[in-house]
Amino acid sequence: MKPVRATTNTTDRVREQLPLALCGTYAIPDNTDWDYATADTKTHTHCYHLYPAMMIPQVARRLIRLYGNAGELLLDPFCGSGTSLVEARLAGLDAIGIDLNPFAVFLARAKVTDFELDQVVAEAKVLRARLEEWLKSARRVPPPNFYNIDYWFKPEAQEDLALLRYAIDQCISEDVRDFFLVAFAATVRASSNTRRGEYKLFRMPESALAAYRPQVFPTFWEKVERNVRGLCEFLADRVPRTTVSVYEADSRHPLPIASESVGLIVTSPPYGDSQTTVAYGQFSRLMLQWLGFPDEVAKSIDRRALGGQSRSTQVQLDAPTLESVMETIAHQHPRRAAQVYQFYADFAECLPELTRVVKPLGYACFVVGNRTVKGVRIPTDQILIEIAESFGWRHITTYHRRIPNKRMPLRNSPSNRPGDWGDTMTHEHIVILQKR
Repeated sequence: MKPVRATTNTTDRVREQLPLALCGTYAIPDNTDWDYATADTKTHTHCYHLYPAMMIPQVARRLIRLYGNAGELLLDPFCGSGTSLVEARLAGLDAIGIDLNPFAVFLARAKVTDFELDQVVAEAKVLRARLEEWLKSARRVPPPNFYNIDYWFKPEAQEDLALLRYAIDQCISEDVRDFFLVAFAATVRASSNTRRGEYKLFRMPESALAAYRPQVFPTFWEKVERNVRGLCEFLADRVPRTTVSVYEADSRHPLPIASESVGLIVTSPPYGDSQTTVAYGQFSRLMLQWLGFPDEVAKSIDRRALGGQSRSTQVQLDAPTLESVMETIAHQHPRRAAQVYQFYADFAECLPELTRVVKPLGYACFVVGNRTVKGVRIPTDQILIEIAESFGWRHITTYHRRIPNKRMPLRNSPSNRPGDWGDTMTHEHIVILQKR
């Protein structure tokens, strides 16, 4: 692959109009910006389940079009719920996804799986009939015994969810069970006492909770029907012979990937530590508990994430922009500056492995946001470029987009104190790097 410097919209449009052998019949519209403000982001299996700060499929799709080649392997080292992996299959690429959140891995695997449609529909009918029979006979199944279940779920929701989970285990074949468990997980979240529109765990106010009546079974069947439609689209458009492997792993550690085997990285890494940005672990906790994961697994995700805990690092950061920002924050709050630095140090620890597995002249596309800490805007896009260049990458270009659809809060607490509000990211930056 020859080095390509894509610096203008004209260059992008020319590349997007080239014959695309790797994309089969799946077309990509010719857009002149990256906002996709009116785009449907819930097509195919992207509709399966909400996930915080998801990369929209149109961005992943376009990056694959611009920087991917037929027969290449795509890697997403922070794959979340698998947006880039789904798009890889639609484009005809094999892919590998890495995430340390077991709930993300569960979702990503389900979204790229070719579930047999006729079997899904047939077993859904069996499940519905069995549930109707058990409800008529007032059958009861004890709910799981995890910490604070009574705080997060009303008694009637616990009873219905327990019966539903039991029915799925009893009635659904193992080879399609995860399809139904994804819908079950979405029902868990929709039937909980959590505030709507939040990704952290906050309970509804008492006034709203008093009137709240969770509808477990209607909600579940709505999710199943929606996901069947998404599965139909996916099976029609994906390239059948493509394969995707998803690993529960930490990209700071050695990855199960051969050296110089990856042609393209497409990823949206965490924007910052989970305390003040996106708490993936908090978002996932209730679903993981109902899926049978131990409490400690669910509670440890945010602590194990990038910047989740202070620790020594072997990576020396060559990033003048980061040093300048840390100095400014440290004047106000030295401890917070150290926490911010830890996030970027943890991120830098991923670079040796990413550099090892990518082919020479291969591309890495990072979708990042520039957050605010203690009133100081942190230019993560520039910091990423400086860190990557110290590992032998070169900066090709950076695209910028407004965030009309991404599931992010409109406001957060940059100082991590209740009532101390600040603006969150309304833009993100797509940094394109090439391995030398």
